[in-house]
Amino acid sequence: MNAGREDLLQRLRELERSNRQLTREVQDLRALIDTPLNVMLFSLDLNYNYITFNQAHREFVKHNWNLDIHPGMHVFDVLNEPDERASSRRNFDRVLAGESYILRRKYRKPKGEIGFYQNTYVPLQRGGEILGAVVFAHDITEWNEREEEGKKYRAIFEKALEGIYRSTSGGRFIEANREMARILGYDSPQDLMSTITDISRQLYCDPDDRELVFSILRRDGVLKDFETRMRRKDGSEIWVEFNARIEKDDQGRTVFIEGKLTDITTRKEAERKAQLRGQKMIQADKMASLGVLVAGVAHEINNPNSFLTLNLPLLRDVWADALHVLDEYQEEHGDFVLGGLEYSELRQQMPLLLQGMVDGSERIKDIVSRLKDYSRQRPEGERETTDVNSVVAGALAFVRQKLKTAAPGYLVRLGAEPVLVEADLQRLIQVLINLLVNACEAVPASGGEITLQVLSGYGEDKAWAGVEVRDNGCGILPHDLKYIQDPFFTTKRELGGTGLGLSISSAIMHDHGGRLEFSSQPGQGTCVRMLLPMTR
Repeated sequence: MNAGREDLLQRLRELERSNRQLTREVQDLRALIDTPLNVMLFSLDLNYNYITFNQAHREFVKHNWNLDIHPGMHVFDVLNEPDERASSRRNFDRVLAGESYILRRKYRKPKGEIGFYQNTYVPLQRGGEILGAVVFAHDITEWNEREEEGKKYRAIFEKALEGIYRSTSGGRFIEANREMARILGYDSPQDLMSTITDISRQLYCDPDDRELVFSILRRDGVLKDFETRMRRKDGSEIWVEFNARIEKDDQGRTVFIEGKLTDITTRKEAERKAQLRGQKMIQADKMASLGVLVAGVAHEINNPNSFLTLNLPLLRDVWADALHVLDEYQEEHGDFVLGGLEYSELRQQMPLLLQGMVDGSERIKDIVSRLKDYSRQRPEGERETTDVNSVVAGALAFVRQKLKTAAPGYLVRLGAEPVLVEADLQRLIQVLINLLVNACEAVPASGGEITLQVLSGYGEDKAWAGVEVRDNGCGILPHDLKYIQDPFFTTKRELGGTGLGLSISSAIMHDHGGRLEFSSQPGQGTCVRMLLPMTR
């Protein structure tokens, strides 16, 4: 009897201990369920009635719908909107059919505000039988707002009209937008980031600019409105303006460099053209002033030269008439001195001296005439049928002495017949003078060779005429040859070159429908052809 009682007491104590343990576990489980205030949990049976729920879900419903839910309550009693009920039913039916899934849902609360939740739906099963469903709902409203804000800023980043980038201090892109890739000639930001592994070496055209950029960033941490040339994917060069800053960590180490970049090639080209127009206006003003001066000088030279041209023939006639008197005097008295020379020698030299003076006077007259023509203002765009041989003759009148000094044996090959083009003679003379002066400055101090040749029927179609100037000078580097006709480009900056001579010459030829052609090898001389369409 006592043994049975002891057994019963022992079992009761074990049951009480088990009950206390179960109670603690239920309390712990309840605490675990109720503790997360932003995660709701509830379960429902096959008839959409609440089985259980945590405190977060209860407070959520009470706060938003002013309802106090309880086990056995129909879930849809909480939802007033028909659309919400229909949507929720579809979701519950999926999980009650045995499907587990995650769904992001948007809720419109009674006061009109929008909430976002990520719901996890899991079937409630026992022994393989579905008894209901369990729903975990995580409030992601704040996260969703941040995500939407991130999408908004990402859209701004991607659609920006400026190139935006972020890079490492080692020279690799971390991030770049589409405009950055487009500016630099790459198909996509991914193409840019995978191709450029060393920004300093692969993008910057000028190493000095690259060093300046990094020195400013290291010193100030910020770089503003810096202009430099960068190299695109196809090797072409563009002008860019960019701003950048360095982001550092607590230890002062560079985390990344970020900035924005704008293509200013068009603006720089406009500035260059404006500068060129200004220089051309200055040059035109100087030429106009020079024209007035030349015309005045030519007039002043022409006056005394007229005395020579008028009186030298008279002097020659006087000498001819005096010869028989002087000859008789020599026969009677022997040779005598006249003007510091013996008469016998003077008699031979005097005709040559007189003819030289007559020829010199005629040459002065010709030069003065050409100076007047060259300085005469002509209407813009006026053309007339012009013989290319006359262009050569006109240019030689001005630079013959310079040619003799630079290349004493210079050669001129004129056309056997007139070579006709429609042109402004004086402007073509200006071009040829510039080419000849360049040749004179390029040839060596001794042994200089320059050849001028009139071209007719030149080219595959035999439709071009012009002049070829060939020298044995220092030649032009291939890199410089590409830019030789660009405004302000010069290889003679230290000698005072402005870089406008060939640019203006090229513009004159282009205005005439022609062109300048250059071929050169360093150390082997240069050949330049000024070509114009022939007159048919």
